[in-house]
Amino acid sequence: MSSFVGIGCMSGSSLDGLDVCCVEFTGDICSDLWGYRILNAETISYDEQWTERLRNAAMLSAAHFVKLNVDYGLFVGHSVARFITKHRLDHKVQFVASHGHSLFHSPHDGVAFQLGDGEVTATVLKVPFVTSFRSKDVCLGGQGAPLVPCGEKFLFRNSDICVNLGGIANIGVRGLVGYDICACNIMLNYLASKANAGMAFDKDGELARNGNVIPEVLVKLKNIAYYQDAAPKSLWTDYIDSNIMPILDTDKYIVVDLLRTCTEHVASMAANACLEAKNSLATTLLGNAPTVLITGGGALNKFLMENIRQLIEVQGLVVQEVDEETINFKEALIFAFLGMRCLLGVENVFRETTGARKDSVSGSIHRPATCPALKNKSLLH
Repeated sequence: MSSFVGIGCMSGSSLDGLDVCCVEFTGDICSDLWGYRILNAETISYDEQWTERLRNAAMLSAAHFVKLNVDYGLFVGHSVARFITKHRLDHKVQFVASHGHSLFHSPHDGVAFQLGDGEVTATVLKVPFVTSFRSKDVCLGGQGAPLVPCGEKFLFRNSDICVNLGGIANIGVRGLVGYDICACNIMLNYLASKANAGMAFDKDGELARNGNVIPEVLVKLKNIAYYQDAAPKSLWTDYIDSNIMPILDTDKYIVVDLLRTCTEHVASMAANACLEAKNSLATTLLGNAPTVLITGGGALNKFLMENIRQLIEVQGLVVQEVDEETINFKEALIFAFLGMRCLLGVENVFRETTGARKDSVSGSIHRPATCPALKNKSLLH
């Protein structure tokens, strides 16, 4: 048995902050069977300045964009360094892995870019740093997303279906099939901020609960062209900004009604994806009810979860109970796992999920500026 301790970082499209999770992985490299234990985790919220810089990054000039890439690399490095000091992890952590912050995602053009210069981040850390997990897969003809199912197949084997309700909702089916379902918290958080300028999100979905469904908006959302595409497929902010956000006209419609309508839309799309997954698993379930693990910020939205549960439990699926730490930090811990696999030199991105020509060992490795005595050379070399 082998044991490795690493930190995973995740910054999602909802712009709520940087999730940082220190996790211990224990397993056997030869059999590729792994378990995990979260040691410490927290979300480092973006202040107003960082939120605006990230939101407007795609509109910057080349020179200002490069500066932002450096600055964000330093932000990640210093945030992780403070996290390590705060939780006294200096002598435990062997590596750090970060998803970065996605800004450009156009796999059909061979483009996937996550903000944060890895070499810059590495100057702040004392252990190897792994980032840029999507680019290789895109160059191999894949979507470069979603990557979380690539970790679910090892760490969440007791779940038949995994749904993450983040800025964009995605699904993984036993770590094999995976795709982005629909826009989720990107829409809900935007509308919450329109309802109240100081509101980052609709807590427990209470605003949406008091709204009414707008039939014509619901129909427009359901008819978005992306939903007709076959998996593997991925959704990103440029597409959402161009094709979805214009439907949410806050000048024409009452904001709480838009919130209710979007909640209904997300619940319906997630339920449909789960039902399709159930049907695809029919020959392997042997009469057992398929289990569904739901995580991400949207899983804390009580009204959204009520709607999803109502739609999928009537179809014979079982929603698993899950602790809040897993809900909030599942993606960060999986990127730590993908980083560990990269350092071990074993595949961490799989063609079944992304549609690439072949599996790959993805991620760029950045060494610290100085290398103290290495604690586990089999991992770090």
